[in-house]
Amino acid sequence: MQKDPPKGYKYTASGELVPTGWSEFHEEGGDSYLNLAKLDSILETNYGGRLPFEDFRAAVRTVEAGPDSPDPYRQRQEVEVERNGETFILPVGVGRGAYQFDPPTAKTAYNRLKSIGEKRGMQVPDLSDEDLKDVSLLDPEVQDMLFTAHFAKDPGTSVRKVLEDEENWADQWQIGHYKGEDDRRDHFRRVQK
Repeated sequence: MQKDPPKGYKYTASGELVPTGWSEFHEEGGDSYLNLAKLDSILETNYGGRLPFEDFRAAVRTVEAGPDSPDPYRQRQEVEVERNGETFILPVGVGRGAYQFDPPTAKTAYNRLKSIGEKRGMQVPDLSDEDLKDVSLLDPEVQDMLFTAHFAKDPGTSVRKVLEDEENWADQWQIGHYKGEDDRRDHFRRVQK
């Protein structure tokens, strides 16, 4: 018996795991689906540089989910509280998943991902607003794609700088992902090392 597929995915008649919305026509061709490898290739081809985008993404994932997280993709902003001998998990924020997306940011990221796909005539995973409320429930590849599209299409970021030098990563993370009022670049650099 086949287990339920992760959100944003389905099983084909042959048992292959593919994104929801993937048509039988595209299953045969295979080139019309925008996956993470193709998304990275688009960035690296268009912007050049000596570093793979995956290295930056991995650094951001570590900073956002925490360096000690056993599964960064399932990370949630929560705190464990003990009262009267019982342990409770309480939410302390809305950030979810490896990149701590809140629902509005996840929706923006998804719209940016769809824009990249549509421009190239490619399909992306079919996600609902409900799916985007808690990205920690989404497949890791989908979370990586959301982060990548969100960062790449942000008007303040520079993919070129990310691909050229690790020294630019803290600045680009602060500008394009963290976006908080306090300066967290030193924190990024400490975790990166």
